Amino acid sequence: MNDINNKCECNFCNEILVKDLFNTFIVKENSPIFCSNFLRSIEISKDKIVSDLIDYKTNNPLFSYYIGAFWINETQSLIIKPKIENIDFFKMFNKCLEYSNIIKDFHTIYDINFDEKTIKHKDNNLINSLDILIVIHFLKLLELELHNGLKRNFIKKEENLNSKIKGKILFSNNIKKNIVNNRNDRIYCSYLDYDINCLENRILKKALKICINKNIKNNYSYCISFFNEVSDNLHLYELNKVKLNPLYKKYKILIELAIKIIKMKRYKDTHNINEAPPFYINMSLLFEKYAYSLLREKLKNTENSILYQKSYLNGSFIPDFIIKGKDYNYITDTKYKEIYSNYYDKNDIMQLAAYSRIVKIIEEFKDDNEYQENNYTPKCLIIYVNNDNNNFDFNNMKEIKYFTKFYKLPISLPVF
Repeated sequence: MNDINNKCECNFCNEILVKDLFNTFIVKENSPIFCSNFLRSIEISKDKIVSDLIDYKTNNPLFSYYIGAFWINETQSLIIKPKIENIDFFKMFNKCLEYSNIIKDFHTIYDINFDEKTIKHKDNNLINSLDILIVIHFLKLLELELHNGLKRNFIKKEENLNSKIKGKILFSNNIKKNIVNNRNDRIYCSYLDYDINCLENRILKKALKICINKNIKNNYSYCISFFNEVSDNLHLYELNKVKLNPLYKKYKILIELAIKIIKMKRYKDTHNINEAPPFYINMSLLFEKYAYSLLREKLKNTENSILYQKSYLNGSFIPDFIIKGKDYNYITDTKYKEIYSNYYDKNDIMQLAAYSRIVKIIEEFKDDNEYQENNYTPKCLIIYVNNDNNNFDFNNMKEIKYFTKFYKLPISLPVF
């Protein structure tokens, strides 16, 4: 429980004295938490992701780089808004999902919880971002998977067969339909049929038909052409009956996304426009994926390559990117921070300095003209946020003062 005797004058402390009152507290990501009662309430929240929102690395605890809507307890909710006003998620999602190796693990960036009650708030842009995020992700992933065609699965069928037995005989139905009516040429059977019109594909088609209203027509037209033989008849209770074929593990994420789209539509049909299910987006991870997509675009058709999330020393060290080639040779990490416009974070410097001393990482730059065995120090690059409308350009790279071979490169996030 909060220590009401030690309450301060913040909104949280003023509100907790009112019993059974639903309150929503709105903050920005990466903002400091000065109220000990508020901090304690978050730490003991029933939702683990809420307690993970706090960053204790600084003198004052901060909200970390998550945005979203969360329940602190039964009556109090928390909304964390982006630190960059009017951020255009549509452009970010679209850019990230242009590349298949981002699509495959994009689900780790966000989550939406339909098992909790909705949270009221007035930020329609944030709510609409949920729709955009899940639909683009679903369509891009589905398009990727359909390159190998639709999967099939077993369907339980019952049929009154003519002079043959398939599967097992349903004796009760066989008596009623055949023996009583003296139809000895018929046998009523139940059997499993390996068919394209399985529950998984019906769920995918149902979600796909919902996506038609989202103005992403190119992906939709391509995907729907695979579902001509699949019905979109679906009952909501069937969503809990999905048992995926172990051979099709990649379908698991697709089905989860499809179910979320179906539930999202139901939410929007039955709830107020200013309500949304609890959700989160990991902005730091989204920024990393966005930076990677910009790097890929910038370096295509050049004699440079990017190693993305390659691990070293049994996974103990994983730099975001290693850029190597004719023009650029950098150990690179993304930092969703604006501090680099004027200063630096010593922890980030120490992290990249450690990467630059790992033998296997140093060996990645053997083709660099400056490379000399046992006498080579890789250059380190930090990509950071700076919304001064800078286009992503290596010409904007600058040295970080006081450090040798350390550089910084700003990226502006798209805004409305």
